[in-house]
Amino acid sequence: MDFTKQMDDHLFMLIENTKFFKQMADALGDCDENGEIKRFLEESVRKRLQMGEKVVKIEQEHKNTCKAMDQAKGESASTEELLRKVDQLKQAAAKKSSNVKNKAKYKYFKREMESSAGRADGNAPTSDGDCSMSEVVQTGGDVFSLHDPWSMALMKDPVRNRMCGHIYDSGSVNAMIKDNLSIRCPVSGCANEHFIQPSHLVQDIEAQEKLRRHLSEQKFEVTSDSDDSDSD
Repeated sequence: MDFTKQMDDHLFMLIENTKFFKQMADALGDCDENGEIKRFLEESVRKRLQMGEKVVKIEQEHKNTCKAMDQAKGESASTEELLRKVDQLKQAAAKKSSNVKNKAKYKYFKREMESSAGRADGNAPTSDGDCSMSEVVQTGGDVFSLHDPWSMALMKDPVRNRMCGHIYDSGSVNAMIKDNLSIRCPVSGCANEHFIQPSHLVQDIEAQEKLRRHLSEQKFEVTSDSDDSDSD
């Protein structure tokens, strides 16, 4: 299985577990006179956020290692030189991406966790800069992530569900509903009770343009990083 897919599955499982605990807490709310269940839910969310941060960090380190290996192969004449070069490149990459909380995937994960736990501010910007315009953009007055709610990967072909306005990657949503027409919008807190139908999905030109600009900015940043590394 693809490593990134495995990490995405771990994050998805953490979110789904939080939804389950929230449902249990709601069902037992009348018995929670001392607020013990509520405190347990809050503590479990805190621990899952820490676990999610570690998962995203591991994925980033894996990407840094693969990138360093690919680059070092063409620049090393011996195994010793290869290992030394890989280590140098990994350290340089780690410095540039040290704050996992600034990553789009973690921001999306955090919002979904807080929303699943029923926090009032689950969809609101936080002090960590969750609504960085390069990763979470606005369209039609709504805030949405450039990452697909099912795969958590960066979208390739965003489409909008005209029944609720939420946006998914075309490949992900069509794969989900291909053999199952009992799929509802996966975005936490969505009030749309209609099962997703192919006719509900429409291309969102504005979202596609936002995605195109975001990818262009990422490409520019990668090029800039490479130039900086070459000058070291």
